Amino acid sequence: MPDHVHGLIRFPFLEHPMKKVIAEFKRYAARTIGVRWQKDFFDHRLRREESAREKADYILRNPERAGLVDDWRQWPYCFTAPDAF
Repeated sequence: MPDHVHGLIRFPFLEHPMKKVIAEFKRYAARTIGVRWQKDFFDHRLRREESAREKADYILRNPERAGLVDDWRQWPYCFTAPDAF
């Protein structure tokens, strides 16, 4: 999406609070590539009935729903980790 970021992130062994991890990532991106972030972020934990795959598919299809591309695979600003699911 042109003005925000979606991510599906797993924190298996959280040594630091999620807020600190996200803040450090945002600081790094701001310094290295000049991203200007809004303050804070919105998080959502998966409910028992939600699957990570379903949530990932929803996120991937956001550019389609916004009418930015016909197929989400055309969206150039997408990264999916290998063997993520």
